[in-house]
Amino acid sequence: MTEAENVQETEDVAAAEAEELRAQTRDCIHRHSVYAAVGGLVPIPFLEMAACSTIQLRMIAKLCDIYGVSFSENAIKNSVATLVATVLPVTGIGIATANLIRRVPVVGTVFGLVAMPTFAAACTYALGRVFAWHFAKGGTASDFDAEEMKDRFKDEFAEGKRKASDFVKGGKSTAKTAGGAETAKA
Repeated sequence: MTEAENVQETEDVAAAEAEELRAQTRDCIHRHSVYAAVGGLVPIPFLEMAACSTIQLRMIAKLCDIYGVSFSENAIKNSVATLVATVLPVTGIGIATANLIRRVPVVGTVFGLVAMPTFAAACTYALGRVFAWHFAKGGTASDFDAEEMKDRFKDEFAEGKRKASDFVKGGKSTAKTAGGAETAKA
């Protein structure tokens, strides 16, 4: 085998390993986003947030495993709280308002069945994408800077809301490929 063939084979193996890593990451984020959406259906206020938080921590721990990064629960919890606060409507007031709306007959039920699971799934999706991006760039749990990631998190959250909304409606969603092109997913 020539040196050029060895280089090509090495590049092919590296590309296959990178694609496998991306596939594991996508699967992990998707699976945990669905779990969080189901957790958002819990009819007891604040219990759904506890369920979603647990699911999000578990997802980030799995992402740490995928990328070979050591998991630090305290560092992750602080970062997650900072990022999630960027999309919560005026923090406690927004949560209290959402919980009051959920108690209104019919409207509250619809809100609880659509809005809370969508928010939970979108938030989990965004957290997964942001942490996966950080880990793929060689970052660790302890050097994650949530303040620097707020804009990226907001963008990923908007994408997560769109995907969750499409899923709830039963429609097709699109996924961006590495080159930026969009492909339809059923």
